[in-house]
Amino acid sequence: MTDVEKRRKFLINTAYYLVIVFLAVQIYKYTMGIAFPLFFAFCLAVILQRPRNFIVRKTFIKKGFASVLCVLLFLGIFAAIFVLIGIRVFEELRDFGTYLFTLFSNADELINTVEDFLLSFVGRLPDFISKAATDGLNTLFTQLRSAVEGTDTTLTDSIADGLGNNFSVSWITTPLSGVISTVSQIPSAIISIVISIVAACFMTAEYDYMVSFIKLQFPPEKRKDLSRAKRVVSRSLGKMGKAYLLIMIITFIEVFTGLSILRLAGLFENSYIAILAVIIAIVDIAPMLGTGTILLPWTVFEFISGDYGMAIGLLILYAVITVIRQIIEPKLVAGQLGLSPVITISAMYLGLKLIGFWGIFIAPLIIIILKILTDEGIIHLWKSPVLAAREKEEKEKAEKEEKGKKR
Repeated sequence: MTDVEKRRKFLINTAYYLVIVFLAVQIYKYTMGIAFPLFFAFCLAVILQRPRNFIVRKTFIKKGFASVLCVLLFLGIFAAIFVLIGIRVFEELRDFGTYLFTLFSNADELINTVEDFLLSFVGRLPDFISKAATDGLNTLFTQLRSAVEGTDTTLTDSIADGLGNNFSVSWITTPLSGVISTVSQIPSAIISIVISIVAACFMTAEYDYMVSFIKLQFPPEKRKDLSRAKRVVSRSLGKMGKAYLLIMIITFIEVFTGLSILRLAGLFENSYIAILAVIIAIVDIAPMLGTGTILLPWTVFEFISGDYGMAIGLLILYAVITVIRQIIEPKLVAGQLGLSPVITISAMYLGLKLIGFWGIFIAPLIIIILKILTDEGIIHLWKSPVLAAREKEEKEKAEKEEKGKKR
C-alpha cells in the first residue's frame, strides 16, 4: 500500500467514525428523553434474567408470571430502600440546611475572620511585599462587604417595592408559573412510569426472543463477536462496578467513623454525618475528583476559623482515606480498565459539550467500553498495547512448545 493510499484510508476511516459519533449524539439528544422508559425497561430486563431463570428452573411458575413477579419484587424492594434512605437523607439535609443558613447568616463574622487571618499572615512577609498585599486585601474585603450589604439592601428594597405603590405581580407569578409547570408534568411522569413497568415485564419475558432477533440481523461470522463482546463488556464492567461500589462503601464507613469520633470528642457538633459521608463517597468515586475536593477546603475553613482541633482531625481523616484508597484500589480494580487522566478529562469535556451534563459520565464509560473491546481484539480502533503484549506472550509460549516438541 502506497503512502497516498494509506492517507486516503486514514481519512476515510476518520470520516466514517466522525459520522458515527455525530449520528450517535443526535440520536441521544432527540430520542433519549422519549425512549428513556423503554431503555430503562430493557436494562431492567437484562438485570432480571438470572433471577427469572432461577425461579422458572426451581419452581413450576411459568416464564411470563415469573417475569412479572421479578419486576414487581425488584421495584418494590428498590422503592422501599429509596423511601427509607430518603427519610434519613431528608433529616440529614434539614440539619445541613440549618447549618448552612447559620453559616451564611454570619457572613460578616466569617469575612472578618478570614481577613484577620490573611492580614496576620501577610504581616510576617517583608515590608515591600506586606504593604502591597495589605492594601490589596483591604480593597478586596471592602468590596466584598459592600457586595454582601448591597445584596441584602437590594433584596429588602425589592420586597418593599412589591408591597408598596410600585406593586408588580411578576415576582409572584414567576415562581407560581414554575410550580404550575412542574405540576403539569406529573401526568406525563406517571404515564412514563407505568409504561416502563409494563415494558419491563414484557421485555423480561421476551428477552431471549429479542436477543435472537438482534443476532439474526448480523452475518453468521459476526454473531460470535457480538456474543463475545457482550460477555466481555458485561464481565469487565461488572467487576469494575463491584470494585468501585466496594470502594465507595469503604470510604463511607471511613468518613462516617471519622466524623463520629470527632463528634464524640466534642470537635464536631452537627448531626448530618451520614449525608456528608454519602456526598464525600460519591465525590471520591467521580472522575478526576476525590475526597480532597471536600475535606481539604473544609480543613482550611476550620483552620481559618480558629478551630484547630477540627482542622487537624479532618486532615488526619483525609490522610487515612487516601492511604487506604491507594492500598485497596490497585487490588480491587484491574489496571487495564482505567483511563489516563488526560483521556478522562478530555472525554468528560467532550461529553459535556456534545451531550450535556450526563455526558461527563457517559463519555468516559463509552471510552472504557471501546478500550475493553479493543484490548480483546473484537474491534480495531487503535493499536492496543495490552493486546500486543498478550499476542507476544502467546507467540513466545507457542515457540517454547514448538522447541519442546522438537527435543
